[in-house]
Amino acid sequence: MNARVPVQFQRTMNVMIGRNNRYYRADGIGCADARGLSPGRLRYRGAVLIWTALLLVVMIGFVGLSIDWAKVGVNVHQMQNAADAAALAGAQIVKRELPQVTRQRTHDIGFANAAEGLAVYLRYDSDGPIYVQPQPFSGDEASFDILLGRWVRYNRTFVPTLDAANAVMAVARRNTALGITAPALRLLYVPLFGVDPSDAERLGVAWCYDSGGFGLICLSNPVPGDDPGLWITGTADLDIDGGGIHVNSTAVGNNQSAGGWVSGTALLDCGFINVVGGIDPPADSSVWEGIFEGGIEDGAEGFSVADVTTIPAPQHIDDPLAAAMMADATPYVLPPGDHLDVAALLGVIPTYNIPTVTGTATLAPGYYPNGIDINYGNTVTLQPNSTSGLGTLFIFGGAGMQVKGNLVGQGVTCYITKNFTTGQIGLTDWGAGALIDLWSPGDWQNKDVEPPDLPLVQGLNGVVVWQDPTMVDSHGDTPDAHLNGSPEGGVHGTIYFPDPIHIELNGDLGQLGNQILCGSAKINGTATISVDYDGRNTPQPTNQSILVR
Repeated sequence: MNARVPVQFQRTMNVMIGRNNRYYRADGIGCADARGLSPGRLRYRGAVLIWTALLLVVMIGFVGLSIDWAKVGVNVHQMQNAADAAALAGAQIVKRELPQVTRQRTHDIGFANAAEGLAVYLRYDSDGPIYVQPQPFSGDEASFDILLGRWVRYNRTFVPTLDAANAVMAVARRNTALGITAPALRLLYVPLFGVDPSDAERLGVAWCYDSGGFGLICLSNPVPGDDPGLWITGTADLDIDGGGIHVNSTAVGNNQSAGGWVSGTALLDCGFINVVGGIDPPADSSVWEGIFEGGIEDGAEGFSVADVTTIPAPQHIDDPLAAAMMADATPYVLPPGDHLDVAALLGVIPTYNIPTVTGTATLAPGYYPNGIDINYGNTVTLQPNSTSGLGTLFIFGGAGMQVKGNLVGQGVTCYITKNFTTGQIGLTDWGAGALIDLWSPGDWQNKDVEPPDLPLVQGLNGVVVWQDPTMVDSHGDTPDAHLNGSPEGGVHGTIYFPDPIHIELNGDLGQLGNQILCGSAKINGTATISVDYDGRNTPQPTNQSILVR
C-alpha cells in the first residue's frame, strides 16, 4: 500500500504522492492540507449561489418593469386616442352650437372610449360650477378637462375663450385623486418593490377650419381694378362679437396684391379672418398683433389670419342666406333666394302710391314705389301687423331707404328695390347722425329669451335690411349701399346685401346687426361698428376639423 514509485518515474510525470494525509510533489516538497486546499480559498465557497439569487431578484424586477411599462404605454395610448376623439368631436360643432352643447358632445365621445377597460371620463358642467368655463377665462387651464377656445395659427397656441371659439381642448386623466371615475393606472409587478400606481394624462386639441362662425361675409370676387373684397382703412374699429370674417375675394383688389386689405392703424376684435386670396398685411405679419389689440382688451388674446399661404387655405363659400331662404319655401322668394319678384307680388301685397315719405309718419307693411327719404328731426315708424309673412315686409322703391332722421321698426324686414313704373333705382343711404332702431321679425320675437333656450333666427325671418341685387343703372352698375348713423340706435338681425352689392360703413354705428352678408365692404376712417354674431346662417358644415396638438 505504501509502495514507493520509482524516483525516475516521479520526476518524469511530476505527479503528487499522498503520504500520511499530506501531498508531495515528485521532488518531495509538501503541499496543501488534503481536507480543503488553502484556508484563504475556503472563505469563497458558495459565493456564486448568493450572487445568482441577487441577480435573479434584479432580473425579475426588470422583467416586471418592462411588462408594466408596456402596459402603461398601451393604456396611455388609449387615453390619447380618447382625448383626440373627444376634441375632434367637439371642434366639429364648436362654431355653430352653444358652448354647453359642444362640451356635452366632447364629454360623450370621450366616455365612449376606454383606457384599461374603464370609460374615459372628462369632467364638465354637470360635475359642478368649478368646471364651467368662465368668460373671460381667468382660471387655471390645468384644472379643466374640456375647454373651448381659439387656435392661433401663427404661433400654434390654444387660447381659452368662448368668444368666437374655433377649437376644443380635451384632457384625459387617470389620477389617484380623481377616485373611482378615473383612478391611477394599475401596475402589476413593480408595486412589489414599493412603486405607487401611475398617474397619467393626455391632451388633445382640435381646430375647426370650415366655413362657419362668420359675422361678416364678403361674397364677391372682384375683377382686377375693383376694390378688394374687404377694405378697412384709417382707425376703423370693427368688433365681431362671437364670430369672425370671411372674404371670398382673390388677390385682384385695388392694390393688385390682396383680396383683403386692412390698415395697420385699424382695430379688429374678432376670432379670425379668412381671405381666399392674399391679404395685406401678410397673414404672418407682426402688424396683426396691433390690429387685433381689441382681443387682448377682452381677455382673449388669440386670433388667426388665413389666406393662400395657410395650410389648409380658406375656400370660397356660397351665400348661406340664399340657401336658408330657399328652405323657408316662402312664395315670394325666387331662386337663388337673394331677391324678390316684386312685380309678381304687386297684386298680392298692398301698394301705397304716395309721394316719397320725408316727414314723420307711421307706415303699414306693403310696397312704397317712391320709397322713404326721412329728413333731419323726423321719425318714420314701421308698424307690422302680424308676426310673420307679408305682415312684416316693407318694400321701398324710388328713393329707397334714405335716412337722415329716425327710423324705427320692431319686427320688420326692409327690402330696397326700384320703382317698377318709373324704373327709378332705390338707394340704401343712412346719413351721419341718423338714428336707426330696427328689429327683424325673429329677433323681435326672441328679444326677451335668454340662452341656452335662445333659438337661432335663420333665413328670411332674421333679415332686417335687404337690398335687391338685380338692380342696375344705365351703366350696368349695381348701386352701392352707404350706412352711417348714431350708436344710440341699433340694428338687430341680418343685414343682407347680396353679391355684387358693395357697402360702405362710416361713423359710429354702434350695433349693426347680428350678421352682415354683402358682396364687398369698405369700412372707412373712424367707423366704429359692432356685430353681435349668434351663429345664424352658417354654411353647410363640412366637418373640417383637424388635430393640431
